[in-house]
Amino acid sequence: MESDPKATEAGVEHVHVPTPGDHYSAATGSAIMTVIYEMAQVHQRQGGRTRVMVTRGTRHDYPVGRCVEVEPVAPPRRWQKAVDVGLGRLGLARRFGAAAYRPHCRAVEADFAGAIFVHNNPVALPAFKKSHPRALVCLWAHNEVFNTYTTREARRVAGAADRIICVSRFIADEMTARVDRIGEKLKVVHNGVDTARFRPDPTARGTGDPVILFVGRVVPTKGPDLLLRAALKLRDGRRRFKVRIVGSSGFSAADPLTPYERELRRLAEPLGDAVEFQPFVDRGKVLAEYQAASIFCAPSIWNEPVSLTVPEALACGLPTVAARRGGIPEVGGDAVLYFVPPNVDELAAHLAMLIDDPVQRAGWSAKALERAGLLAWERQYAVLVAALRDLR
Repeated sequence: MESDPKATEAGVEHVHVPTPGDHYSAATGSAIMTVIYEMAQVHQRQGGRTRVMVTRGTRHDYPVGRCVEVEPVAPPRRWQKAVDVGLGRLGLARRFGAAAYRPHCRAVEADFAGAIFVHNNPVALPAFKKSHPRALVCLWAHNEVFNTYTTREARRVAGAADRIICVSRFIADEMTARVDRIGEKLKVVHNGVDTARFRPDPTARGTGDPVILFVGRVVPTKGPDLLLRAALKLRDGRRRFKVRIVGSSGFSAADPLTPYERELRRLAEPLGDAVEFQPFVDRGKVLAEYQAASIFCAPSIWNEPVSLTVPEALACGLPTVAARRGGIPEVGGDAVLYFVPPNVDELAAHLAMLIDDPVQRAGWSAKALERAGLLAWERQYAVLVAALRDLR
């Protein structure tokens, strides 16, 4: 029987150290900051406290967590990153990368005894552990973070962490293959979904043509061009549907179109008004996009560490078609129809079935909602607490 996380985390403080310069705000699409905020919400409900280290001058208006401003330090330039790689190969600290985190280290009291989560950058781990020996120093890996490290350096740096939290088994396996002898430190805590917020709204979908939704950065690795190519194959003069692509190349609706975004619009021209492009919308507005859609598509052509959009779409009851890449199948389970990119024919076949058959759409919607219940942030938080409890 799973123990109550509240029994062990009431009064405990978590310190989150995100990438310097990132914004702790719903106004951006930062997956890391979303994870921090969602975990902070559950931690607060369980009687815990959260501190988030933010760079002075950044936006930090999420309503949960005490934000501590630190002085900005210029990120390493390209030549400095190259020097850091060389230093690491010599068994020395990466001085330029570590310098960006010195203000964060100084801002946490030396006798702090809670958990410190350093997100997505192992460079600061040795300094944090040395200056905070009583703390549980954890690396939270949202991506493959040791790509520029030799095995020896990665082993040394990872040795400073008490825990390494990976957002998917895919990332954990990649890390284990690159950095041996750290398996006992690795714990998988999947990204989740706020099922109280992300839920269906039948009144928002209307009775028009089925809407296939893409949400994410509009860049080649996310594969929105595959969705448009599949849509072109589905066009037969009788089948009625719409494609809605929501997002920009970055996290601002004001950014000019990139060459790739312009190419997408040229690709969509034969589909006419069956395709809509909506520039980036912030976290506060994205729910309405899911609730107004009929089908969700995540056609990534790269190995996504794990998706936030797939759990959110499932929680909104959307039948989902996604790439079988990276950690996506770990959150989608058997509630998602998968294709292997760049197989546009396979993608088109799944979409055609969902467009043409309302009964199938309803069945996959029911599967989506059932799966979403297993992905709630409360469940992921309980996994995190169990991982930390082993160290106390």
